[in-house]
Amino acid sequence: MRISFSRFSTYQTCPQQYKLQYVDRIPVPTAPELLFGSAMHEALRFMYDPKNLRVPAVEEVAQAFITAWQGHQAEVAEDRWQLYFEQGVDMVRRHYQSRVPREEGRVTAATERFFDVPLEGDHLLNGRIDRIDVLPGGRLEIVDYKTGRTMPTQPMAEKDRQLAIYRMAADRLYPGQQVTTAFLYLLHDFELRVTHSEEFLAETRAAMAEVIARIQLGDYDPNPGAHCDWCAYKSYCPLFRAPMVPEDLQQVDIGALLREYGELDAQAKASSARLRELKEQINAYLDACQTERVEGEGYLAERRVSKRLVAWNTEQLRGVLEPLGLWDTITDVSSTSVKGLLSSDRLSREQKRAIESAAQYSETKLLRVKRTAAQEDEESE
Repeated sequence: MRISFSRFSTYQTCPQQYKLQYVDRIPVPTAPELLFGSAMHEALRFMYDPKNLRVPAVEEVAQAFITAWQGHQAEVAEDRWQLYFEQGVDMVRRHYQSRVPREEGRVTAATERFFDVPLEGDHLLNGRIDRIDVLPGGRLEIVDYKTGRTMPTQPMAEKDRQLAIYRMAADRLYPGQQVTTAFLYLLHDFELRVTHSEEFLAETRAAMAEVIARIQLGDYDPNPGAHCDWCAYKSYCPLFRAPMVPEDLQQVDIGALLREYGELDAQAKASSARLRELKEQINAYLDACQTERVEGEGYLAERRVSKRLVAWNTEQLRGVLEPLGLWDTITDVSSTSVKGLLSSDRLSREQKRAIESAAQYSETKLLRVKRTAAQEDEESE
């Protein structure tokens, strides 16, 4: 099975979305922010392409973005398209001014670099790295562009699986090289660098193996949450899509059924809470009056003690059975093994009573309230 970070992340967010997107392949419009990110990536691929004989001018990079973004003009509402257009041109200019000239000795080795990483079980992890730079001293830096506004904290970035996957890819593409990974937030012109431990890389592999196993089992249960609000597949999800009502159920007023159920459920919960309060008050009254029975207004309340065997006094039981040579006949001091002895003909009545005295019980007082016979007669007349 082939898996990418996008597929892995989608499944972790919601298995049902994964199914609708990658298994059922239901076509949905691409979100404008994703189209914008694609156009920005195209501009930066052009800017950092190692095949360039010179660094492109800022206007050339801006034009690369404009050309790519114009290709999506029919897919985005006019006001949003213009907003992203202005933001993109500004973002390109600020990035160019900030990153050119570059750090001395830093060169780009690759852009949009595809990779395949073998996983256990003949599975394959694939993807594409935005940019790979060689830093002074020969160390590599994997750069992933982000065009959104939200930026994580450093500890959050260090736990990000995407960068860990890119680190795994770099280890395969450039074995033996020192590697760091980084998110470059273009809107803020800020780079978050991360160095992952081997332990975290192993955790990432294990997480991917778990996701692959669940996919192969067909585990696609929806995972509802805040992400449902902007999910492009919401109308196809069994949790949200409109029910397909059979013809023979067209006349059923489901709204009335739901309303009645909700009202009765609320009443039942309120009644249950009140019953618990009344039970506590009646029990307190019986305890204070030192009685187990009381009558009033045609009703009778009485309590009975319920005893439940919870354990055996091991030493006391041993003291009875060992002199009889029976201690070794029970494999463990359990209710079943001891009751087996009590039901046999090997013991006298006195010996059985001695065994029974080793039993330890828990006692619970059960309250019962019922109508009195006089009340029932009165109501039947």
